Amino acid sequence: MDPRGVGQEGNFHWWEGVVEDNLDPTGAGRCRVRVVAHNSPLKADISTTELPWAYPMMPLNNPHGKIVSLKPGTRVTGFYRDGSLGQDMVMLGTINTGYGTTLGFDEEQEPVDAINLAEQVPRVGDIGFIDDRAGSGGPIENQPQKTLVSVEEGAFTHENVSDYGPIVVNEINTPRLARGITEGTIVEAHRESQTNTMIMKTDASEIPEPEIPYAAKYPFNTVEESDSGHLREVDDTPGAERIKETHRTGTFYEIHPDGSRVTKVVKDDFSVTIGDKGVKIDGICAVHVVGQADFYCESDIKVKTENNATVTTKNNMFAVVENDLNAKVSKNALVTAEENVDVISGGDMSIQAGGEILFKDSSATASNVDEIIKDTVDGRGNARIRVDDPS
Repeated sequence: MDPRGVGQEGNFHWWEGVVEDNLDPTGAGRCRVRVVAHNSPLKADISTTELPWAYPMMPLNNPHGKIVSLKPGTRVTGFYRDGSLGQDMVMLGTINTGYGTTLGFDEEQEPVDAINLAEQVPRVGDIGFIDDRAGSGGPIENQPQKTLVSVEEGAFTHENVSDYGPIVVNEINTPRLARGITEGTIVEAHRESQTNTMIMKTDASEIPEPEIPYAAKYPFNTVEESDSGHLREVDDTPGAERIKETHRTGTFYEIHPDGSRVTKVVKDDFSVTIGDKGVKIDGICAVHVVGQADFYCESDIKVKTENNATVTTKNNMFAVVENDLNAKVSKNALVTAEENVDVISGGDMSIQAGGEILFKDSSATASNVDEIIKDTVDGRGNARIRVDDPS
């Protein structure tokens, strides 16, 4: 049986092929496609750069041309606008057979059915046209190797574009998370790192990072995954509805089925609000800072609690006031020091009491107090008190 990579219905010529280059210099979303049964499967016969560009057909609801870049190795189908000449190509859509999947044009070949058991292979050099007519299911040996480059080193081409890690062959293009599979995904990595995330409270109790609620079932989880590994999920699985957006480094936010939200930033976090900001927390607020904490305010600070306030430090505490210090206590005030207390004034010191003023010294007796003088000086009830040690 001959391979069926191209066809004709009247003057309409259709084709099926594999994307080899998606770096369109015009930015129009074009791809170089090697057409089955039209182009040679060997790059020694026709190189990637010799393949014509295929234009993407855009939907009517996309008038501004939002381009979705097709990864090399993607199976696509389309038609020739120039008919039998076969040079003016238009891509109609993709065929979800995976990257480098053998379609089985050889009638004696068994179809690929273990799509979820494919092992990861290095993406560099292993993406290219698959010789479907041979039924090998592997990359052509003479395909050019891709190498890691930076922007400073020059323009990107299909042969030197930076690689972002492993890709699987013989597995459909639908992301694993959309199919309810977590193996080899960011969900697996997040679960492994959860045990390292704890918020310590002042009473020494801990608040662990909430469990990841992923329980997606196909076809309810809509997943967008970029080449580098960025993910966006909108999961409508009944009873497990979630929204999650993940950066390839692991930074993410996730809205749980009950409306809870978890945000995790794996490096620095910077936030600026130009206008006002209000925060209300009906439950417990726990803030755990491992390093130094600084709070700077250019205006007044007011702190009020309807209950008790406790400040605890395991080391020294310093209060620096560059102007006046006023403290008002509506009831009793108690200052306790297990060792010495020093009060130093650079000027006068006044102590005023509505009742008695009592000085106690555990070593004081009547014999070692030389003189106690009480003298009303101004008729307003003020008193000067002097206690002299005879020594």
